[in-house]
Amino acid sequence: MRLDSLDARPFWIRWGSRDWAFLLLQLFLGLRFLTAGLGKFNGPKGLSFSQFYAQVMPALMQPFLERPFPPIWSVKLFVGGLPYAEILLGAGILVAGRNRVPLVLAGFLYISLAFGQMLIGGQSTVADIGIHLGLVVVALILAGDEGVEPKKI
Repeated sequence: MRLDSLDARPFWIRWGSRDWAFLLLQLFLGLRFLTAGLGKFNGPKGLSFSQFYAQVMPALMQPFLERPFPPIWSVKLFVGGLPYAEILLGAGILVAGRNRVPLVLAGFLYISLAFGQMLIGGQSTVADIGIHLGLVVVALILAGDEGVEPKKI
């Protein structure tokens, strides 16, 4: 890197609209996942694992208990790992910069959540999840492909 190629202006002047748009989406999506994950542990006495496993997890699983598909063990596994995945993805999106990996994983999580809602008939929730998925797609587009070199054959 040459010193004459460095721009000495502060980032808030140097950044363009795409940079600011990506930052805003990154903050929104990261905080959205982080608060969704932590909110599942929030109870009357503050954050608590027992709150999640005794009250939240059974409530999230209840609509699936009346359906033959998917198997209950898979629902229990998914719901049990959901808050941890949300917390990790939220933190990952917030600190990853323009790294696309946490955004792609967030997109897949939204697709799996939408699929679960489709199975139990939660159409309005599917639409809400679709909006969040659209925001992830926009963030991926804004992240760009800088630093990715095409493979040479």
